[in-house]
Amino acid sequence: MKVAIVAAEVSPWAKAGGLADVIGALPAAFKRAGADPAVILPGYSSIMTNIAARQVGGLMTAYVGVDRQDFRVLLAEDSEGTPLYLIDHPGFFGREGVYGERGSDYQDNLRRFIFFGKAAAITAANIVKPDVVHAHDWHAAVSAIMLRADGGLRARSANATVAFTIHNLAFQGIYDVGEFPLLGIDWSYFTIDGLEFYGRMNLMKGAIVLADGVSTVSPAYAREVTSSADLGFGLEGVLRARGDRFVGILNGADYREWDPRNDPLIAAKYDPKKPAGKRVCNRELRASLKLPDRPCPVIGMVTRMTSQKGCDLLRAALADLMALDVQLVMLASGDAALEEFFRTAEKRYPDRLRVLTHFDNAVAHRIQAGSDAFLMPSRFEPCGLTQMYALKYGTAPIVRATGGLRDTVTEFDAATGIGNGFVFEDYLPQALVAAVGRMRETFNRAAAWKRLMQNCFAADFSWDRAARNYMDWFSSLRSGSKMEAAQG
Repeated sequence: MKVAIVAAEVSPWAKAGGLADVIGALPAAFKRAGADPAVILPGYSSIMTNIAARQVGGLMTAYVGVDRQDFRVLLAEDSEGTPLYLIDHPGFFGREGVYGERGSDYQDNLRRFIFFGKAAAITAANIVKPDVVHAHDWHAAVSAIMLRADGGLRARSANATVAFTIHNLAFQGIYDVGEFPLLGIDWSYFTIDGLEFYGRMNLMKGAIVLADGVSTVSPAYAREVTSSADLGFGLEGVLRARGDRFVGILNGADYREWDPRNDPLIAAKYDPKKPAGKRVCNRELRASLKLPDRPCPVIGMVTRMTSQKGCDLLRAALADLMALDVQLVMLASGDAALEEFFRTAEKRYPDRLRVLTHFDNAVAHRIQAGSDAFLMPSRFEPCGLTQMYALKYGTAPIVRATGGLRDTVTEFDAATGIGNGFVFEDYLPQALVAAVGRMRETFNRAAAWKRLMQNCFAADFSWDRAARNYMDWFSSLRSGSKMEAAQG
């Protein structure tokens, strides 16, 4: 099965969030599962200057409204030999950032990603010719829309299955109706059953209704977004209407990068059979941050500083958490008011709190390896990857039971020895404090903590499992499409 992945990010070259990690790992997992993957990406400067590429085909054209946009398609390979088809358009992609710079989005992002979606659809139909086009999030939604709403592209891709994966429903690509002509498709698609969304244009909705199948990144999140208006962000009914064509497939963790057995960024390597290196990493983390080495647990966080990630809940609970005699290390940036609160709090708790607001990948690895527990108090979390990394490093997650966190972390019971972390349901400060309190009590019991660490080590959320699930889903969609075509 030939699979063309369409996305706006890819690790390590163009990363704004977890999507980049997914697209960086999924192709190799597809290949191990027996598929023939390729990736279609914007030709960002950060990619073009770091890998060799050659032009395939001649100059191509896509229209954004009435504006003609010429582009080239360049072919490169990632480290696993997966083809990368880069949409070369310096005017849109020859910039420093992916979506913006210095905290501000580019003003022409709608035009940039309408163009990218059109160019990706043209590239898929004319050059890659896959069995499956797998588009991710709203920045790639136009590729799914065009393959079904543009007559020429629909004819050339009649045998291809179009799958669309939602990583975060909070960002849907919603714009004024006056921008709809930029798509160049018939106005009949601007209806309540199409791209219309409360009088505006919604690109994610368009991909949801036009794709052959839709997925999101964990089974629990799939249930949540179809049953909750708060988490469905207005699309809960649209997703319910897809029936069994909407599924939840849990993301995987890239153990090529995140594995304490061979991580070059941590102070000492370790594994389940020889876990002593974790204590070395713990001491190194404390020393690097000038935290006293005391017999209390270190709790790590690597996150965006936003309310979605529960940072407002942490703010409300911080004083009570600090009273539990724990040390908290945060690698987080985002909301200016939250950043200021935690920087100020660091001065109140000089022996217990460290706040780092400039992201550093090496520091992220050292926090995972050097922490005893890892905190993710998210308001909602489609999947989450960092709790999977934490488990691999023997670092017990403390999570709110939402989305992928619910699917990957279970409450530890010292009596039975079952469970791999600490879970709380209610989005309340006292619920968070209680979960941290249970972690603190377990930490004081050496035998129980040792068992918990081994349970963490044993968790397996590899991309190989996720890739097999995707392949099964693609096969079912293709079988269903063939059956519908025969019946039609």
